[in-house]
Amino acid sequence: MAKFEVSLSEGTRKDFHVILEEGTAVARTALQACIVASATSRRRASWLLLMGPVTEAQQSMQDLPFGQLVGGEFDLEMNFIIQDAESITCMSELLEHCDVTCQAEIWSMFTAILRKSVRNLQTSTEVGLIEQVLLKMSTVDDMIADLLVDMLGVLASYSITVKELKLLFSMLRGENGIWPRHAVKLLSVLNQMPQRHGPDTFFNFPGCSAAAIALPPIAKWPYQNGFTLNTWFRMDPLNNINVDKDKPYLYCFRTSKGVGYSAHFVGNCLIVTSLKSKGKGFQHCVKYDFQPRKWYMISIVHIYNRWRNSEIRCYVNGQLVSYGDMAWHVNTNDSYDKCFLGSSETADANRVFCGQLGAVYVFTEALNPAQIFAIHQLGPGYKSTFKFKSESDIHLAEHHKQVLYDGKLASSIAFTYNAKATDAQLCLESSPKENPSIFVHSPHALMLQDVKAIVTHSIHSAIHSIGGIQVLFPLFAQLDNRQLNDSQMETTVCATLLAFLVELLKSSVAMQEQMLGGKGFLVIGYLLEKSSRVHITRAVLEQFLSFAKYLDGLSHGAPLLKQLCDHILFNPAIWIHTPAKVQLSLYTYLSAEFIGTATIYTTIRRVGTVLQLMHTLKYYYWVVNPADSSGITPKGL
Repeated sequence: MAKFEVSLSEGTRKDFHVILEEGTAVARTALQACIVASATSRRRASWLLLMGPVTEAQQSMQDLPFGQLVGGEFDLEMNFIIQDAESITCMSELLEHCDVTCQAEIWSMFTAILRKSVRNLQTSTEVGLIEQVLLKMSTVDDMIADLLVDMLGVLASYSITVKELKLLFSMLRGENGIWPRHAVKLLSVLNQMPQRHGPDTFFNFPGCSAAAIALPPIAKWPYQNGFTLNTWFRMDPLNNINVDKDKPYLYCFRTSKGVGYSAHFVGNCLIVTSLKSKGKGFQHCVKYDFQPRKWYMISIVHIYNRWRNSEIRCYVNGQLVSYGDMAWHVNTNDSYDKCFLGSSETADANRVFCGQLGAVYVFTEALNPAQIFAIHQLGPGYKSTFKFKSESDIHLAEHHKQVLYDGKLASSIAFTYNAKATDAQLCLESSPKENPSIFVHSPHALMLQDVKAIVTHSIHSAIHSIGGIQVLFPLFAQLDNRQLNDSQMETTVCATLLAFLVELLKSSVAMQEQMLGGKGFLVIGYLLEKSSRVHITRAVLEQFLSFAKYLDGLSHGAPLLKQLCDHILFNPAIWIHTPAKVQLSLYTYLSAEFIGTATIYTTIRRVGTVLQLMHTLKYYYWVVNPADSSGITPKGL
């Protein structure tokens, strides 16, 4: 290049430099665009470099590239939170080029990471990992399919969208009497879906400095009739290093002078604090061992007494676990302008809550034990205002409904926040409009830093969107399907489907109504009659009997129990060719435990049932073939 420049005249050399500079600028711009556009490609490249050549895939877990996921040195106990969401997709794609042993090690470890933290589940949900895995199921090895099914169960029990559920059901649809590859294994995912232990929507607190929900100033704290704070929470620590050093705050309601109320954790214990003046106050230790990664409902009741000591009562999961006297109450005319959920007023890193928080309620009354126990019966997903008896899909006893919906709880809500009622970083205060406001101005709160409102999708909401409980019935029509290159029928499918069906029905009143209205047990009974009797195993009978016992205990269960009896339990065509022990167990239950229940005569028709049993004896359970003597053609041969 230098020799070429020397050979040019001075004027031509200047023109050449201008052209060269323009070309350099264009090239630099193009290169920057290429770098930005290929961010994902670079991630793939880094994964490939870390994993090494396909033929030399690492065999030890220490060498696996989880550092890319967590943004540092991976450790299952100390550093396991996924930081780079796009790396999950890269990992999924690139593992297809590894040997089976390497894939198995990585997928099993990744499933362990998912179980460790809700954050990892949420990150995987956001990148659509369920859909990615379902699409590759038909091509993977048997051992890898088992691991992927296990991981899908973990993900689907956390959240599954309508699109993902439709894809799953499409992969269970057989053709020409053949199950799709790995379809029978995928059925086990269904059983894990209803196993949810927390709310569908919640606030996620990352545990970093200043990450909290800031409430607006409160004009005057409502202590005259006592007050109650109620919420569901789940501790989800980043690691186990500073568990004993940190003091994460569940809530803090204080004035600028430090006067007010708070609750914070020391290890696994909760300390409730009431400060009358700076440095002078009262602390009460809740005598309960709160375990990380487990949901709890906490209810802290402050009882105000004018002429004697005030009291504090603490309930966990609806049960009184701790109580004591409080020598003085907080009385100040200052506004409470240092109010936070998930943090102290300082909001430094070792005083912020790390975990999840459900709907938060503060009542202007000291709630009684019956009210708190009834609130717990509503479950962690409740986020309404105790106004309408039919709002919950959970079966409640009548006396619980009376306590919840007599108007006292609704009228005593001072404020409530939940993750569904949010707009960007704004938390909308959701108490009834007619309740007086205790705030100085607007009642809406603000999520600070990386606090997020998380909305997940349960199997109940997803299956309702694709047709309800009826979408399961076609699967019963496929019981006689066989797996490819296998002449034997799968005898576990019926029990697996029934376990899923029964779990859905037990957890949802709406599902029970769908089953009753759609004559679900009539359809299932007909399909079982058409199928081979090898499917009617002891496990299938136990599912039917357990659901019969469950319905017998419900005040509204009689119509569905009657349908179950008519079309399943008293249908001899289903049971006649099953093993003798199965039939003996069925009729022992019907003749002893079932007939002895108090609700039996409202469940079955006495005359009709007797006729049905006589018909069963005549056509199915004859001792001597009646065809020769009476002309009756026996059934079940």
